[in-house]
Amino acid sequence: MKVKDVFTLNNDFKSFKLLAGECGVENEIKSVDIMEVPDGVYWVKPGDFIITTGYTLTKNDTTIDNIVQMMIARGAAALGIKLGRYIDEIPEKIIQYANENCFPIIYVPIAASYASVVRPILNKLVSDDNYDFHILKQIRQEMRRLTIHNYNITALTNMLADYIGQDVLIFWENNFNLVNRNNVIRTNKISRISNVIKDNKTKLYTESEFLTINDNEKKYYIFKINSYNEILAFLCLEIDIDKELTKTDIEIIREITPIISIYLLSNSNKSLYYKSLDEFYFSILENNYANDDLKLQEEASYRNVEINKSRYIWIIESSINEPNSLNRFTKKIVSIMELYDTVFFYKNTNKRIIFIVENKKLQSNIKLLKPFFERTVEELKKSFKGEDFKIGISKICNSLKYLNYAFEEASFAIKIGTKLKENEIVYLYDDFIIYHLLSEISDNPTLSKIYKNTIVRIKKNDSESNSELLKTLQKLVQCDFSISQTAEKLFIHRNTLYKRINKINSLLDSDIDKSEYRLLLQIALKLNEILE
Repeated sequence: MKVKDVFTLNNDFKSFKLLAGECGVENEIKSVDIMEVPDGVYWVKPGDFIITTGYTLTKNDTTIDNIVQMMIARGAAALGIKLGRYIDEIPEKIIQYANENCFPIIYVPIAASYASVVRPILNKLVSDDNYDFHILKQIRQEMRRLTIHNYNITALTNMLADYIGQDVLIFWENNFNLVNRNNVIRTNKISRISNVIKDNKTKLYTESEFLTINDNEKKYYIFKINSYNEILAFLCLEIDIDKELTKTDIEIIREITPIISIYLLSNSNKSLYYKSLDEFYFSILENNYANDDLKLQEEASYRNVEINKSRYIWIIESSINEPNSLNRFTKKIVSIMELYDTVFFYKNTNKRIIFIVENKKLQSNIKLLKPFFERTVEELKKSFKGEDFKIGISKICNSLKYLNYAFEEASFAIKIGTKLKENEIVYLYDDFIIYHLLSEISDNPTLSKIYKNTIVRIKKNDSESNSELLKTLQKLVQCDFSISQTAEKLFIHRNTLYKRINKINSLLDSDIDKSEYRLLLQIALKLNEILE
């Protein structure tokens, strides 16, 4: 599909107008996406037709310059913009720049909903079956990005209104006052909807989710916005009597109402609930729910988060110091994660990023992840020349209440892995479990005694007689006590190896051939790695 085909998709598209970039109407459209937050430009892909209300653009020409330039640099096919809500006109210098670069900028009527624009284009590109999946994935991404930018209730309802093509009003449950002030919506409409809610309040309380009310020439959809134990507000839409919300519209509203609820709670005195889902997850890592399973279950239920679901945590550390590069690094790694069909949450803490990922396909085999993360690091190294990256990955965690342990696992893997395996870049906790155990009990008297009676003795002998018994023992353990493999690795004759083993046995008053003593030596050697 080419850009020029947009204007003839159906009668609605005939009111679209080309504002700039006529020489680019042959550009190939591969996908259509919506952008309503500034960071959205970093997720633009070649062939994207980007639709926006201009919420992400300001009256500042430089900001619009940057965004249009980045879209062109990232290979976007075209930009469609609704003029009249946040931006009245495209600055002349942008028109000129778009013309020079054959980048079409298209006027989209302000009354056109995202659904009426996106669905016909997607149908042309793929199929009607993919529309629901695409639009719901898109709004989840938009909400994720919006929560990073100190969102407000107006931004949330405007975004929802643009997706479903209807004005959205929210009224407090206790006094029916309007929550989201909007100068575009007329006072008589606000009053009319408020009265509909008051007249049907009893019915609303008996409905499980939303109520549909027909009244003369209008139809009203009223959704309850709940906390875990009360109704906070009502989300309301007024549409013509002969129209109705689609199943996709209702799913979109279901996606966004929990975010609205969290916003209302966090900006009132009713609750100390966290503002975003991300903050909820990361408060678990901070052990804020220790010994309070009921609170965790209530808040998880309120946010529709499953307690018993497989998740894992991975942490990436970088050597990047420059603030702008760190910001680019974050956006790069998040964009890589968004290419995969998975649910994740992340938090940037200085030069490390912590990811919580829902596990859909791995079952219990976390080792399947290693090649993916190794490729990810190689891709990062191409974008950030001369920088180093290390990744630590936890075991699969099957309960939300133990997620803080998964965080400890990923942290330990990256900490001990960088010391024991400097040449590697991805560290699985599975490979370091015994080291974690030993580090927790390294000051145990019995363990200290084992260490002194083995490793300390061997080190002392090596120092005094200039021998290599410790190196020999380490290689023997690495080769699973195979004589031939160990001799080959050490470049010595088998008889020489037997002599060294006899010397170790004599020095430690032991017998390496016995399985229980082999285990003690393995433990002592791993403890030595930690202490060194």
